[in-house]
Amino acid sequence: MTRDTPTSKDLPYLRKVLGDAWVDTEIFGENPTHDLGRWQKSDPKNPWTPYIEGLVEFLLTQERVKFVPKDLKRKFKAEYASTIAEMEAAVFLAQQGFLVTLEPTAPKKGPDILAEWEGVRYFLEIREAGFSWEEERVQSLSKECFATLKSVPSRYSVTLTIGEGYAARSAKLRAAIAVVLDALEVLKENKPENATLYYAHPDGKLLNAGGDLTDSRGVGLTKRAQRYQDILKRADFIARFRDLGQEQVGTRATVSRILKLPPDPVNTHERLKSILIDKCRQLPKDERGILVLEVSEQFMLSEFTILSALYGDLEVSFPPADSPGEPVGEMRSGRNERGFFGLTARVSAVVIHKRMLNEGTLRNSWDVYPTNRANADTIRLGLRELERFGDLGDRKNLAAEQCSPPPLS
Repeated sequence: MTRDTPTSKDLPYLRKVLGDAWVDTEIFGENPTHDLGRWQKSDPKNPWTPYIEGLVEFLLTQERVKFVPKDLKRKFKAEYASTIAEMEAAVFLAQQGFLVTLEPTAPKKGPDILAEWEGVRYFLEIREAGFSWEEERVQSLSKECFATLKSVPSRYSVTLTIGEGYAARSAKLRAAIAVVLDALEVLKENKPENATLYYAHPDGKLLNAGGDLTDSRGVGLTKRAQRYQDILKRADFIARFRDLGQEQVGTRATVSRILKLPPDPVNTHERLKSILIDKCRQLPKDERGILVLEVSEQFMLSEFTILSALYGDLEVSFPPADSPGEPVGEMRSGRNERGFFGLTARVSAVVIHKRMLNEGTLRNSWDVYPTNRANADTIRLGLRELERFGDLGDRKNLAAEQCSPPPLS
């Protein structure tokens, strides 16, 4: 899928599904609201538009794929990220030789894809992992702050640093944004080069023209030092303003979070496990169930984290000694089987899907993690089956041919 620059006369396959009017407005229009249109407007040579056009072309022209165009149209408009992940999975499976049906149980709830091979059925549920919980919170905070400030003319840019107690669409955040708007009105009169606003919900606010203050010994504070010290100490929403020299049509803003010291432990494996537990309910019982987790946004996701989420935490032990002077035996390690696979019989494997940009072209990787659950109620897949869903790496020992798989180390 090349990176040719599409024009308003291009994208014939997207037009077949979405309609000319929608494509002209939401991809090539002046004020698109859809994510794809915003990409196109910000960078006409972005790789996303031709990439998605290629996915839709494949779905429309390949007989190995069955889907209802109006359902794809509805989902593409409302659930863009998850729909792209489903389209990528459908294209990959068809290229692997499966007969693919999207939304096989529609209009009833059920798995996203039915993939068939030589009369054997596999049901797949697709989920994009997106950002971490904290990243999602910061992203949603950013969107709400930007939505307000971009419509407020001013000569300032503002950098917002927001504490963990703020959530999108909350009264607390709305109150903080209102204080920022009040500060912009004050700055309009005085026009300082720099200023800093400190806000401690619900009524602590301090605007300092000239930059940051310090809460050490009240340096730079007025005779109201005691109250100012209290605001500085409690402030969990800080706005730093910088004069741009002339008024802009909107107020530019950036958002960051206040980091904890010491930082909380990272529990990415617990988040992945939680996502998988939630999605496996969509898979039918007593069938070959596959969960596909799209993790492209998880930049720091490691193999160790994935193994912990799926198979349990790594535990290290030594054999017991009979006496104090006895030499320590050889170290043993293994998973405690408290991971995702130990909690469900519905899932035969999890596929980790990652999308990568390489020299202007989007490419995909698919890594397969088979269940290690040996219970009779679990359908385990053979090696040939598993390899059709992607790369097994060093996990071939977990194929059904292995009756008693050794613990993963």
